[in-house]
Amino acid sequence: MNSYDRVFSALNLEVPDRVPVFECSLASNIIEALVPGGTLEDVVDLYDLDAVCHREAYRYEKVNEEKQFFRDEWGIVMRLEENVQPTPVAHPIRVEADLDKLIPPDPLDPVRLAKHERAVKRYKGDKPVVLGMTDSFSIPWKLRGMDNFLVDLLENPDFAKRNIALAVDYNCRLIRHAADIGVDIVRLTDDYAFNKGPFMSPAMWVEFIQPGLRQLVELAHGFGLKVVKHSCGNLTGLVEAIIDTGVDGLHPIQPFPAQTLADFKHRFGKKVCLIGNVDCIGVLASPSREAVVEEVRRCIREGAAGGGYMLASSNAFHSGTLPQHLAPMVEAAHLFGRY
Repeated sequence: MNSYDRVFSALNLEVPDRVPVFECSLASNIIEALVPGGTLEDVVDLYDLDAVCHREAYRYEKVNEEKQFFRDEWGIVMRLEENVQPTPVAHPIRVEADLDKLIPPDPLDPVRLAKHERAVKRYKGDKPVVLGMTDSFSIPWKLRGMDNFLVDLLENPDFAKRNIALAVDYNCRLIRHAADIGVDIVRLTDDYAFNKGPFMSPAMWVEFIQPGLRQLVELAHGFGLKVVKHSCGNLTGLVEAIIDTGVDGLHPIQPFPAQTLADFKHRFGKKVCLIGNVDCIGVLASPSREAVVEEVRRCIREGAAGGGYMLASSNAFHSGTLPQHLAPMVEAAHLFGRY
């Protein structure tokens, strides 16, 4: 099998020739340390990763360069810092009338999927090209601010649903564009939970967030794309509802006492491909190479039996992980991930 066959076998809950390495996110300082002056694709090739994952791109305008504040195409003011996810600091929808005036970005803007188009030309049929994008939660809360958005769910649900529908419509158009250029997988990246549990009750999540997620999954499937759902945090109470939308993979399964890979394999392993669980806080950020190898062995032992599992970090190779740990993680996956 090549990487494309291997990943799709796992997503189809089959047994590939070995456990795929589906590392979806590497911070820029990690890439620079591994391939100085190089690109993500150079890391993919050098370490034989089984997928090429890029996020959609936005244009930004300066608001306050000293404070590193920039406005994106939604009108959200972000703090942009090296190797850190953009942090929303100001939100364009302050009252309902602002929503009526808001014009979403153009999903067909050439900048949006430029990296994906290049990756498709380079890897099509050899390694799957993955689009990281939002779904039905993160854009709405960033447009309103998290506190205001969560209050809207309780006090002004119709307004909240209109806000969500705006984001879902944009994302539907983005998925159509991704399918047109040859992307293979969409990875929906909205986080739904803290480390202690979800941001909202499962019932509220099902009412407000699940319909848009389901719509995106069904649209992607209609174009022949696979869907991986990412959410950090403790998903207790949400996993069944997420799987019910039809997603093909669940990522990254952060290791918590109430959320172990072994338990997820037992409960959900015949319904969805499980992806991740290599501890990116306690192991990939610690100096021990041996701990990385043992962590990989644990994940394969708990998740790989019968297929339907891909190895990855429990979130990302973020800026605080050690770049030298990617090699032993991949090597251990190749060595111990044979069936």
